Amino acid sequence: MPFDLNRVELIGRLGLDPEMRYTPGGKAVTTFRLATNRRGQPETEPQTDWHTIVCWEKLAEFAGEYLSKGRLVFIAGRLTYRSWEGRDGHPRWTAEVVANELILLDRRPETAPADSPPSDDDVPF
Repeated sequence: MPFDLNRVELIGRLGLDPEMRYTPGGKAVTTFRLATNRRGQPETEPQTDWHTIVCWEKLAEFAGEYLSKGRLVFIAGRLTYRSWEGRDGHPRWTAEVVANELILLDRRPETAPADSPPSDDDVPF
């Protein structure tokens, strides 16, 4: 019985804020770069791998609203390859993970306006 599987699971941090846009047909698409670390030889620094993640429709809107640089996330999806012709006329290609699942693994950073008064938690006594 033949069995094919194309599934990618990653846990990592966003390198930059995600870019969200809409296709001419009105579908939301969000892309971002995810950094994952892998261990090298003992006594060496871990190596960082960078992955391009693409989210579509409702998942894209969620990613655009809640993700930001540095956030820790779990991504599950499928690996795809895309090719195009570069400005120099040479063919180019890239590998992307098309996400179908995204789980936030950390809390959203809290930012308070600079002119806001200190809260009771900021009082030293």
